[in-house]
Amino acid sequence: MNDSEVHAYLIPGMGADKRLFDPIELKSVQIHVLEWEYIPVISSLEEYARHLAQKISTTNNIYIGSSMGGMMAVELHAVKPANELVLLSAPASRLEYPPILKAASRLRAGKWFNAKQLKQMNAVADMFMGFSNNNHRAVFYEMLDAYGHDFLKYAVNAILDWDRKERPNAYLQIIGSEDRLFKAHRMKRPVVLEGSGHFLTYEQAKELSRIINEHLEKSLEKSIK
Repeated sequence: MNDSEVHAYLIPGMGADKRLFDPIELKSVQIHVLEWEYIPVISSLEEYARHLAQKISTTNNIYIGSSMGGMMAVELHAVKPANELVLLSAPASRLEYPPILKAASRLRAGKWFNAKQLKQMNAVADMFMGFSNNNHRAVFYEMLDAYGHDFLKYAVNAILDWDRKERPNAYLQIIGSEDRLFKAHRMKRPVVLEGSGHFLTYEQAKELSRIINEHLEKSLEKSIK
């Protein structure tokens, strides 16, 4: 393996798979997608990050995570630091959670429903995702349906139980101005895409690709100097 290659590890959000990143185009990087799987002995994002870190043998790494995948990227970066960390529609720490998630966490709401019931709560996902059109909604639920009930229950509880309070030292954070779940005003220095909701990669793929590629190019230039 060429040690000079830059490896971009893409982590989709809850219930999403590699198709989430199909619309974006990243330049000069070797792409790897870390798709989710249900592992019964793992109950937290921190534990899952340690599991993923064992799969990464490359250097010159970049982590790009969307939504829950962004939270995982933060945890993975803490275990196995990357050169760059990019968060899409994702909080950098629990401090950026909306009140509704904090309340659900305090009430242990994830424990109220069994795995099958959680899988059937499409109305909740619709409310938070804020799909801009029916095609985007169809893609999301097609991806979600591929995951089992048990994984979804793990994911909901892992998100509610996430307790990281310190933001990483450096990262690029991109958020849609119309995101119904995570809000720019709770974030430190986000790049805001006007008119986009939570489904960034499908809503503004071209602009998102441009921002990420320019950021990575600047990072590479600094490392060469």
